[in-house]
Amino acid sequence: MRHELKTKDRLKITGWVKLLANGKVVAESHNLITTVGKALVGDMLIDVSGYDTGLTYCAIGTGTTTPTVANTTLVTETARTTITYKERSSNTLFLQTLFLAANCNVFIKEVGLFGHSTASGAANSGVLFARALLSYDNSGGSPVDLTLQWRITLGS
Repeated sequence: MRHELKTKDRLKITGWVKLLANGKVVAESHNLITTVGKALVGDMLIDVSGYDTGLTYCAIGTGTTTPTVANTTLVTETARTTITYKERSSNTLFLQTLFLAANCNVFIKEVGLFGHSTASGAANSGVLFARALLSYDNSGGSPVDLTLQWRITLGS
């Protein structure tokens, strides 16, 4: 006999990402939490081997394809770096990543968050948790350092 718990509680994961140049917001967008990103959360909750490292890398790219829940990588990843700041306040996570100008001198069109023990500095490694389209041209003669700020909310 199967017992089901009836409840109104539901876990919803939503996100927002901002791109800053010289401390000013130059692009921002909702981000899409992927199907493999949701599975990553589930596997972390039940302590599946390899799923104990959380979100560790942020990547930028030049792909323009609309994000879908089926995405597992960025379309055209051009750079990635480790997340430099992580904080949780109640049910909201704040993540921040600094990209030095030398590593982000492209016309940025897409961004993503990656996790799992397989995530590394190599392109397309790890599990794509979230993806968003942004538009900022940092490819000119004087590219600047950029900061990506993510806000992930766990709600109902």
